Amino acid sequence: MKKYIFKPYDPAFPKLFELEKNRIRKILGENDLIEHIGSTSVPGLGGKGIIDICIATNKKNLKAVSKKIQEIGYEFGPKGGSAERLFHKISLKDENKKLRIYHVHLTFKESQEWDNVIVFRGYLRTHPEEVKKYSEIKKIAAEKANENREVYIKIKSPLIDEMVEKALKH
Repeated sequence: MKKYIFKPYDPAFPKLFELEKNRIRKILGENDLIEHIGSTSVPGLGGKGIIDICIATNKKNLKAVSKKIQEIGYEFGPKGGSAERLFHKISLKDENKKLRIYHVHLTFKESQEWDNVIVFRGYLRTHPEEVKKYSEIKKIAAEKANENREVYIKIKSPLIDEMVEKALKH
């Protein structure tokens, strides 16, 4: 199965996120934040169809929260993270027995990663013309990436950076 594909937006995404958020909420502290991010969090934006979830906790709790996430079935992906973010993934069947992929991006509240994903999502949700531009670049990236993560990211990054910069100015 190809990793870098472009599928149209599915209106089921918000509900799928809420169901998984409720499952995750049970293992987290009351001050931990859980947000729907990525293309499935923006109505009308196509993408890979992966439900991306960002969790922000206290920096000192990252390892403990990562362990809890793994205890409910998520696989830790050491190559998918960054200096400020731990990556986890799981595949779960929805109510129609369709397999859905979920990614959890675990970070800390003061991180630049947290700020950027929240700002970027908010910007796209309030700028439909930018959703069209971003959709087009995602399609191009999926076609040209040839299953190469670095190529996929390199194609998308300039537009993402530009949009985050615009959002931060507003």
